[in-house]
Amino acid sequence: MTKRIAVAGKGGVGKTTFCALIIRQLLKHNLKPILAVDADPNSNLGDLLNIKYDTTIADIRDTIKENKNLPPNMAKSDYVDMKLNEIISEGEGIDFIAMGRPEGKECYCYINELLRGFLSRITKQYAVTIVDNEAGMEHLSRRTTDNVDALFIVTDPTVVSINSAKKVHETAKGLKLKIEKTYLVLNRAKKNADAASILKSAPIELIGTLPYEETIISKSENGEPLSGLSETDPYLLELEKILKNSGIV
Repeated sequence: MTKRIAVAGKGGVGKTTFCALIIRQLLKHNLKPILAVDADPNSNLGDLLNIKYDTTIADIRDTIKENKNLPPNMAKSDYVDMKLNEIISEGEGIDFIAMGRPEGKECYCYINELLRGFLSRITKQYAVTIVDNEAGMEHLSRRTTDNVDALFIVTDPTVVSINSAKKVHETAKGLKLKIEKTYLVLNRAKKNADAASILKSAPIELIGTLPYEETIISKSENGEPLSGLSETDPYLLELEKILKNSGIV
């Protein structure tokens, strides 16, 4: 059965890094193939995974919406499936697809339905599907992804980020999204930093604390692949605990 993981959080807290390194660990456990979905227009998940791509789902959606270059005598549903299959980029044990920019206020429900159907079908081909969401969880709220086994909300030890994490949690509950378990991940925690007073206001289970590491942060901010890390790296050791405690591995 496919495991479906979603990652969300305020911009700048390191959720894309967290997402990329989860994928690294899952591959180490031979949980593959993995479908990585970049659903945050501002993230660089493809860069961190060293996977290149040119076209996003948003580009295909816009083409159909504007009726540009659609082949004659082909149903839109068949065209969507064909084009979406074409834009999946392949890595070692990973397939990657980018959602692109959100739709804005105008919801083109027909295309949403086609996207939902496509993603629902292809995720069944993978051991794990992992979605890197924007803070507002646009694609979860539009239900363009299937039910989620684990939602990891990433925060850093600041009041602003904790408040954002609480909003993500409230959004998911308010929309009645089908999420099996929701976890809070404290990222970029510096030694001896007292985050307890901030974290106690969050109504979400804290599943792990990831250390502040200059090397990882620098690579992420520069869009460099997160490779060459030691198996005994403190971040990876803590991440391994998170994956085990959540039942992902």
